[in-house]
Amino acid sequence: MKVKNIKSFIDFCKSMEISDSIGRQPRIELKNKSKRPLNEEIKLKDRLDTDCFNLVEKLKKLRGEIKNIDCNLKDISTNLVFSDGKEKSEVMLIGEAPGADEDKIGKPFVGQAGKLLDKMLEFIGLSREKNFYITNIVFWRPPGNRTPNSQEIKICLPYTKKHISLIKPKLLILLGNVATKSILEIDQGITKVRGKEHFYFDESLNLKIPTRAIYHPAYLLRNPIEKKKIWDDLIDIHSFLTKNNILIEHKKND
Repeated sequence: MKVKNIKSFIDFCKSMEISDSIGRQPRIELKNKSKRPLNEEIKLKDRLDTDCFNLVEKLKKLRGEIKNIDCNLKDISTNLVFSDGKEKSEVMLIGEAPGADEDKIGKPFVGQAGKLLDKMLEFIGLSREKNFYITNIVFWRPPGNRTPNSQEIKICLPYTKKHISLIKPKLLILLGNVATKSILEIDQGITKVRGKEHFYFDESLNLKIPTRAIYHPAYLLRNPIEKKKIWDDLIDIHSFLTKNNILIEHKKND
């Protein structure tokens, strides 16, 4: 494994409870674009505010459509779990299905797996409060936190794809096997596709979105020995974000 910044790696290992560390704060930071003139910033902010308002309205409409779909999980779940994070984001994450904590609160990735995910992404400058958006393939909790079956995925997947078309991220991050196989329409498991460049296609909307697949944080909690592998995935994602000037400064100031 190539590590360009050994101190960042040590901090990451400590945060993930892999080994001891010599520091507390993450040292990987995303570069910002140069400052714009004030008048350009004002015009840009006004346009972004309008776009964000329109997007929020479209997402509300989608949520209403999802509430009315015929899925057997609706009757045995407490809440529809739609999304969390910044709606106007350039990075979108998709997981599998809600767990008990998510079902109780109505937001994705708020349990132990979600806390681990937030900790991981913090090391590359990603935060759901500032610059990423997150949802699941399936919008209701399967009983006993079991894996969603093929019928449940089939019912929810068109709405997940519509979700993607509304956000239009510049990078899509898929968490675990279910999300990876469903979105990329492949049979290979996460261990074979992680660390590679993929694309999500929607020919009807002429969308081609760069995509990365990583281990689901719940899997890492069950298999802590795999935590070290996620470092390489995060470095790859960070490099992609930096190379493509994603997460620019005005997004942080929203």
